[in-house]
Amino acid sequence: MTKPEARAFFTPYLRAEYPAPSDSATASCGQGASESTLFVSLAGLRAWAKMHGLPEREAMARLLPFNIWPERFRRNFGLFSAQDMARLLRSRILVLGCGGLGGHAAELLARMGAGFLRLVDNDVFDESNLNRQRFCTESALGHPKALVLRQALADVASHLDVEVAQLEADENNLPDLVRGVDVALDCLDNIADKSALEKASLAAGVPFVHGSVLRDEGFAYVNGGPMPRLTELYPQGQSSEELAQTRREGVGTLAPAAVACLMVRLCLRVVLAPSSEAGVEADGKPATGHPPGAPLSAGHGPGVLSPLYHLDMSVPELERFFWE
Repeated sequence: MTKPEARAFFTPYLRAEYPAPSDSATASCGQGASESTLFVSLAGLRAWAKMHGLPEREAMARLLPFNIWPERFRRNFGLFSAQDMARLLRSRILVLGCGGLGGHAAELLARMGAGFLRLVDNDVFDESNLNRQRFCTESALGHPKALVLRQALADVASHLDVEVAQLEADENNLPDLVRGVDVALDCLDNIADKSALEKASLAAGVPFVHGSVLRDEGFAYVNGGPMPRLTELYPQGQSSEELAQTRREGVGTLAPAAVACLMVRLCLRVVLAPSSEAGVEADGKPATGHPPGAPLSAGHGPGVLSPLYHLDMSVPELERFFWE
């Protein structure tokens, strides 16, 4: 189907139409459009996808170069380019751990437009989760976290392909869990498992996004290799007594949500960043390992490394710690 035919097809499903931006506006937001942008309904997208025998997310991705956007992503327009949205819809992301961090991160990714999530968790919701875990409700108590997330996300984003693995991640199954994904999100709750995931991710060439929370604080970073970094933070590992004490500590309502936002932002750096931005911090400064003037790796490439971000919600403040 040609672009004019596709645009004509969506006439009955049109929800909004934005005029083509001026040259200056186009350059500033990276749209590159020479004609108006159409925003079309979910019903129209489903009809077009069915006609062409495509999954809903792939239909969305193929229409974006025609300046046809899903109405559901209209408020993404100007923040994400059409190329960004297509990359996101074709992205494959592992979320290991579906509790405080994982539930928030999975929802954010689904609402933004991620195309595939692999959710891994072998736990069930209990009452102690009600203060902070996104999809823990009284009716969900006793139900598997990963299955509850999949059901909830299906109602948030019908285009999203969700694969669930109800198992405990270990060194034996981690290579399979990281295989075929673009980025791995560490939403686990102990240092040994986090370290194993980082090593397995880097061995597979998959960038690793770390997240951790305790009390009102949290940490996050993204590492594309080649060196694991958690061993630098925890050279002695974590004893069983330390782990037991950690699990008795409080975890606030705000910290998991805030750190999950930071993790997803780092995840987007991997999935979406063009080569000109992959090694650049949020404030525009070169990331560690990318001296001024040096070539910057692509979003998926080796060497993607952020500082260690520390978020303290009791202040709140965001600190950055640079690797040696």
